[in-house]
Amino acid sequence: MKPFLLEPIHDYTIWGTNHISKARGIDEDYGTWWEVSAHPYCSNKIIGTNKTLMEMIQENPDEVLGKGFTLHETLRLAYLDTKDALSIQVHPEDDYALEHSNDYGKYESWYILDAKPGATLVAGTTINDADEIKNALMNNDVEKYLNKVKVHKGDYIIIPSGMLHALGKDILALEVGTNSNTTYRFYDYNRKGKDGKTRPLHVKESFDVTNFNLKPTFVPQKQETHRIGDCPNFTVDEVYADSDMDLTCDEHYMILSNIDSDCTIVWNNEEIVLPQYDSLFVPFASKKITIKQGAHLLVSNPRKD
Repeated sequence: MKPFLLEPIHDYTIWGTNHISKARGIDEDYGTWWEVSAHPYCSNKIIGTNKTLMEMIQENPDEVLGKGFTLHETLRLAYLDTKDALSIQVHPEDDYALEHSNDYGKYESWYILDAKPGATLVAGTTINDADEIKNALMNNDVEKYLNKVKVHKGDYIIIPSGMLHALGKDILALEVGTNSNTTYRFYDYNRKGKDGKTRPLHVKESFDVTNFNLKPTFVPQKQETHRIGDCPNFTVDEVYADSDMDLTCDEHYMILSNIDSDCTIVWNNEEIVLPQYDSLFVPFASKKITIKQGAHLLVSNPRKD
């Protein structure tokens, strides 16, 4: 089974800007671009076919994902492109999400592709007293307890389920996470949406699921091939291909995300050009690919509990 190039899906957000849009010849401020998704909210079309990734998985789960892997183990990848800060959010664990919705919880991570000097993101809080944080939220003074982290190009940060988090302004990031769209908005800077009204918050749900003791895992930029994400549900490796590199699908699929210049992937003696910012879904049945010299990629793999 040949690796899939996927058609990105754009999503307008009030905090979004146009770096990815411009790179793709589009003059719109789309803050989110879903690159790899097999979720009811959105599923990418497989280029050259009339099927979506979700449909292909449902028809051929073992060939696409690997034996015993399901849609639940299908990773979701998206670009987040900010001119303003995102709302402070939290994602639940699976048990809470399934009890209150038809979706799973979410565990995610961000690779920083670019950031203006001084750019920060929120990951966790500086205190663990839920009552004090709730009082501050009700008094519109919660920002003093948000843990802000400065980020630079090439940094990587892991956001577990139950941690308050948000990208700040002037950041371009690639999110790698589990297959969920369950998000609770904790705080939104009293910001108004396009309709002129403040956006709804999910305060009860946020306090139900937030663990104020959680701390982020931060991996600083390093220009070498290394594992940056070692998470319960997935791994992420940053790859600098100094020479041709073979990768094999021993148990499951993998996803290659091109975070640098256009590069070439070889499968079954066929060359596949992977444009900058695009992702390649490599099914389990593809078995083996070769990354040609000069590529700079992220390689994401699922991990089962």
